[in-house]
Amino acid sequence: MIAVVRSELYRSVSIISSWLALIGFAFVAALVGWFSKEAWSLFAGIGAFGIAVTVTAQHYQHRTMVLVLLNHPHRWRVLVAQCVSAAVLGTVLAAVSGVAVLLDDNAAHYRSTVLVAPVMAVFGTLCTAVVKHPMWLLGGVFAWLLFAEGLINRMEIGLPFASFAMASAGNVKALLFLLAWTGAAIPVAVWSVYRDVTSD
Repeated sequence: MIAVVRSELYRSVSIISSWLALIGFAFVAALVGWFSKEAWSLFAGIGAFGIAVTVTAQHYQHRTMVLVLLNHPHRWRVLVAQCVSAAVLGTVLAAVSGVAVLLDDNAAHYRSTVLVAPVMAVFGTLCTAVVKHPMWLLGGVFAWLLFAEGLINRMEIGLPFASFAMASAGNVKALLFLLAWTGAAIPVAVWSVYRDVTSD
């Protein structure tokens, strides 16, 4: 298991598009952090989700997932390794992009966001294991944020991104909602990983 995690982390940091995505998401989140700590938290969560989608989807885009799964017959281990890799990158993104929030005497908010960001990254990895096409997934997430969470739910607790934003402010109930969404995605992602990936 450790070898799989190590190889996933190495692959994630050795591809230039991963660095570009990490720097891009971190820059946008840091820029927003100068104006509002709540907006920074939301962008840090979206960034953690986005970097997880980018890194995980590269396996499917470059057709390397077939080779990885042939090398590791226990496919759930590959999924766990991808989740750990995305969680590390999501934590780094939140920690680096929130320096402005930390310097503005918001240490508690910064700490809670950095601690919750890996959950959003894991959620992104699980969603990518199901959808596999990053443009479809990110487009769907944008529509979801705009309509389901923004217009219909009005960014109230209960849906994943709104729950992340509230959990990053220390709301334990919102964290439980986010964990429930992530937990619900696990069986679907495991089922999807065990399907034949050559047809994707």
